[in-house]
Amino acid sequence: MAPYVKINFDGSVTNQMAAGGFVIRNWKSEPILAGARNMVSVSINVPEALALREALIWATRRGWNHVEVDGDSKLGIDALRGFCDVPWNLRSIIEAIRWCVGFSHDIKWRHIFKKANFVVNVIASVGFKKKELCIWDACIPTEANMAFIFDCNGSRCIRGFSL
Repeated sequence: MAPYVKINFDGSVTNQMAAGGFVIRNWKSEPILAGARNMVSVSINVPEALALREALIWATRRGWNHVEVDGDSKLGIDALRGFCDVPWNLRSIIEAIRWCVGFSHDIKWRHIFKKANFVVNVIASVGFKKKELCIWDACIPTEANMAFIFDCNGSRCIRGFSL
C-alpha cells in the first residue's frame, strides 16, 4: 500500500483581511510542506477553499497521490463530497480542487472540528504577514512550532490516518 500524506488546511478572516494556510504531513505526522498567504476576502469559506486548492496543487506537483484531507470547513468538505450544492462564490475554486483531485489515486475527505485543526490555524495566521505565498519545505513556520510540539505531545501525535 502506498503511503498517505495528510493535508490540513484553514483560513482566517479579521478586519476584512483574509489569510489561508496548509500543512502536509507524512504518515509519521512529520511536516513535509507548509504554506501560507495573504488573501483578499471577507468570507471565511473563500480563504479556506483557496488554502486547500494550493495544498492540492503542491501535492500534485510532488507526486503525492494518496491523500487524506482534514479541514474544519464543513461547507467545503461537504461540497467536495457532493453532499451539498456549491455556493456561487466557491464554484471556480471547487472546480480547480476537483481538477487537482483527478490526479490522485486515492483521496479521503474528513471534516474535523476547529480545536483539532489548531496547528494549521496558526500557520494560516502567519499569512497575514506575507505579501505572497510562502512555502516551508520539510518544516513549518517558526510561529507554529509551539503549537506543533503541543499537538505531538498530546493524544494525537501519530495522526489517526483512517486507512
